[in-house]
Amino acid sequence: MKEKYTLDAIESDIIHLGHLIDETMAKLLEIDHSTLPPEAKHYVDRSSAFVWVARDLVERIERSFPEARRADGTPNKENAHA
Repeated sequence: MKEKYTLDAIESDIIHLGHLIDETMAKLLEIDHSTLPPEAKHYVDRSSAFVWVARDLVERIERSFPEARRADGTPNKENAHA
């Protein structure tokens, strides 16, 4: 990457990361835990915990860029909550 990494690019990356985390959490919440063997439940629960923490961190970072808009045009503060 020869171009400078600009504030706009950072904002965009943060917003895209928020989208990725939101979609990951949505998919994890769709999993029917009652059909999983105990070991798989453990890994899904650990993954969910990791994604919750990541989502909270991204939201904290997004608040540092109050004028940023998400790719869908909504203000970043309207991040979907799973």
